[in-house]
Amino acid sequence: MRADALPSATNVDTARRNGVVWTAFIDEYELALRSVECDYPVLDPDSTEFKEDVMLGVYEAMKALVKQGTPPALAVRLAAVQRFGN
Repeated sequence: MRADALPSATNVDTARRNGVVWTAFIDEYELALRSVECDYPVLDPDSTEFKEDVMLGVYEAMKALVKQGTPPALAVRLAAVQRFGN
């Protein structure tokens, strides 16, 4: 679920034209991802609790949300909440 693996989103075309926007876009996603990994260690590849199958399920849900136009930073949070219910 790292930023370099993000699918394209509506903001990406704009972001590519403006490096500052792209950097902010990635920074926001990375902060959200760190928060989610802290809340749900099974999603953190550096955690002893990491479960790849669970992470991949959340990642697929996140990609679907992004494809619908949800910003990646919000999508990663929503996908985790959908999976874990809190």
